[in-house]
Amino acid sequence: MIARRYLLSAICYLLVAGCASWPRAYGVAPCCIATKPHVIKQPVWWHVLDVAVLEPLEFPLRLGRPLRAWAGSPVRALNLSSGRVADSAFFTNRDIASTPPEQIRWGPSTPEDVPRPPVTITKSKMEGKTAGFFVTDANGQRFLLKLDPVAAPELLSGAEVVTSKLLHALGYHVPSYEIARLSWDDVRIAPGAAWKGPLGLEQPFTESHLHQLLDERLSQGTFRASASKILEGTVLGPARFKRFRDCAEIRALRLAFAWVNNIDTKDQQTLLVWDGTKTVGYLLDFGTSLGADAGRGGPKHPCAGWTSVVDLRQAVVKLLTFGMRHPTCDATREPFSAAIGLFSPQADPQRWKPYVPNIAFEAMTEDDADWMARRMSQLSDARIAAAVSAGQYSHPADAAYLTQTLIQRRDAIVRRYQDD
Repeated sequence: MIARRYLLSAICYLLVAGCASWPRAYGVAPCCIATKPHVIKQPVWWHVLDVAVLEPLEFPLRLGRPLRAWAGSPVRALNLSSGRVADSAFFTNRDIASTPPEQIRWGPSTPEDVPRPPVTITKSKMEGKTAGFFVTDANGQRFLLKLDPVAAPELLSGAEVVTSKLLHALGYHVPSYEIARLSWDDVRIAPGAAWKGPLGLEQPFTESHLHQLLDERLSQGTFRASASKILEGTVLGPARFKRFRDCAEIRALRLAFAWVNNIDTKDQQTLLVWDGTKTVGYLLDFGTSLGADAGRGGPKHPCAGWTSVVDLRQAVVKLLTFGMRHPTCDATREPFSAAIGLFSPQADPQRWKPYVPNIAFEAMTEDDADWMARRMSQLSDARIAAAVSAGQYSHPADAAYLTQTLIQRRDAIVRRYQDD
């Protein structure tokens, strides 16, 4: 009798542990945030340790999800019903099939969302490896301008803008990203503007520092940058992908990111913003998508997207196979051009990996993936070309290659999930 009671208790525990969940503090509707939550920003190093080391060690101890996956009955998403996902914190149902290419090109932006000179630098970009600064334009609008690597003009700026348009078309919330072209005379420096020096100490942002940033980037008197418009509302901080792992649109974001090979999927690449009535989740920072790698300051490594940089499970497999198991990638592949970087037509959505594991992506089911593949199939060749046009590439061959590669990668993903 006692043994039976313990057995029933264990079964109940496993059933509960293996069910989808949503924090009640966020509100009743799953995957929507009706409240203004207090967000604790994790340091990047702790996030990497959490998802790459601690989570793989803890996962086998939480038996519910592993057992359900092993039994062929993985945990279903909270908000996927009859092949449809409701609007959520990160997602809005946009009718892709009826959206004209011109609307895809602009996404969340308008022509007024391009910085109007002169722009005034208020402070330097303090985080990340990409050089840039915050500015206020002649209309009083605020932007973050991020500069391309000196040796790869158009690489990061093009990737940020194009990827933002594609993700917006799929339904995700993203800031406005546009290409800005400015001359030296278009730039002012506000009193009190600062930048972070080599030792992490703030220093006055001077004309000399501006020369260091722009002199090598000026071409025919102008420089190019990606201009992301500062979001309106109260910025709360990054979202935790772990808390959204039972939301279909976040699970299936794995396919969208595999499509554009956006390998930087840390929590820090999201932002929760309180708009006065609800909290909206934004995806941001796409300088490590397409053929670009902001962390490397240049093109991607040929195996980016095929292997994680830090992954305990991957390390164990490599150890057990004595290093004989290698990722399926062409390590000899070269970048197409300085502007495009290394973006291969070869795509395998099942093998794709971000540079550190993403817990929400690993929870994706076939149903989640099928939903995203159907949305991607509605992004016609013309709509993809329209998104690429927003990147304003100088050479037609670059835009043509990027468009065709995105089409081929889309087709590979759609075939995998729609032809079954």
